[in-house]
Amino acid sequence: MSASFPTDAAAQVAQLWPELWLAAGIPAVLVADMLLPTAKKVATAWLGIGACLAAAIAACSGAPGSIEGMITVDAMTPFVRCLIASLTALLLVLGTGQRALADRGAHTVCVLGVALGSSIAAVSANLLPLWLGLEMVSLGSYGLAAWKGGDRRAAEAGMKFVLFGGLASACTLFGMSHVYGLTGHLDFVGIGAAFANMPVVALAALGLVAVGVAYKLTIVPFHFYAPDVYEGAPALSVAVVGLAPKVGALVALARGVQLAVPRTLAGPEVLGTALAAAAGASLLLAAFTALAQRDAKRILAFSGIGHAGTAVLALACLPAEGALRAALLQVLSYSVATLGALACLAVVEQDRGSCRLEALRGLGRERPWLAALLCVFLFSLAGVPPLAGFFGKWVVLQQALGFGFGGARSAVGVAALLLVLSTALSAWAYLLVVRAVVLQPAAEPARPSERVAMPVVVVLAICGAAVLAIGFWLDRCVALLA
Repeated sequence: MSASFPTDAAAQVAQLWPELWLAAGIPAVLVADMLLPTAKKVATAWLGIGACLAAAIAACSGAPGSIEGMITVDAMTPFVRCLIASLTALLLVLGTGQRALADRGAHTVCVLGVALGSSIAAVSANLLPLWLGLEMVSLGSYGLAAWKGGDRRAAEAGMKFVLFGGLASACTLFGMSHVYGLTGHLDFVGIGAAFANMPVVALAALGLVAVGVAYKLTIVPFHFYAPDVYEGAPALSVAVVGLAPKVGALVALARGVQLAVPRTLAGPEVLGTALAAAAGASLLLAAFTALAQRDAKRILAFSGIGHAGTAVLALACLPAEGALRAALLQVLSYSVATLGALACLAVVEQDRGSCRLEALRGLGRERPWLAALLCVFLFSLAGVPPLAGFFGKWVVLQQALGFGFGGARSAVGVAALLLVLSTALSAWAYLLVVRAVVLQPAAEPARPSERVAMPVVVVLAICGAAVLAIGFWLDRCVALLA
């Protein structure tokens, strides 16, 4: 047995290479930040980018397996890890183009911490790594939300994020303690087996655990912090907080639903009804409330709530084949379009100091190529074909309608119809931004603008190409997840 231990340990470490690369990047950035002069601090971001690229490569080369019931690597995990690492690398590249970004080393550490927490949550098969991942995401996100020092709105965003995030974390930890007290297990499989012989009311403990995951997904009714945080935080921080954590939380929710909830207590119809209700509420609230907004980042906040509802609607079809695949394709199409839109808004915010619709007026004349890209990303989020957003929603709609309308499954069908309705309503909210950018003249004469930094141009080009490529080659994207 002792002779085989090194081989087993090496195999277990190999399962964690993506997370280990991200974790190694954090102290490397801290040391570099101490040693480098101020003029060369931007190198810390490139160290973080290197760690993300190494994590993405390790994710693609990993093999399925598990570590003592704590971590599990399945067929979907390589795609999820690679997506998280790639999004983080693009965000760090985008940060190198932000001339006024303060404390670059600390900023890079926070971004890597959010990515590491998201990745840990995505591979967790136990409540302990799930808790660790969610808290790592939270700690990094709190700092990033209030990163713009001296700005009252950023301070307010950070304060609200901390207060509501602390409440969600407390509910999650309280639920975990009840789950362990009831079952004696922390692993999802053991929890599911123990709950099989308990009354349905025992699942309330799992409901408390799900609060933390729903908070990261911004699912109704745990969405209330998002609009204020998005409005007050810098656009770059909004992209960090709103993209990778959603990917990790979505996969954690899917694994928990499949393993920790026994079918003897809550079958697919019952779970589907609960998830469809949350998805439908998120879709409707996001669509109607976005119409009243006059700030582009607030509109994107409600867009995130609605798209999270769309992804949860796909999970409502579990354990049907293709349900998780549809949810991940939806998150992929949402992530690339939102990253591109926020990159455009980061340029506007740096030039004009605000992302309110009044500040966006005249952008089409001042920066026509930037305005055109922003419109493309918004059209993708609205679900206009042949862009990525349309096919992301189409795959989910197809999955939900295939799940059926009859009997207990009718809630999923109703939520699918709400998806169509909310898509039509939310399109008007995106058009409010397009109208300000393209049709309305600037309130003041255009001022000379600095050239957009090359790293920002690169990120915009990658996001634009991805929005088009996913739309035109959806079959190949589906094959990657098969």
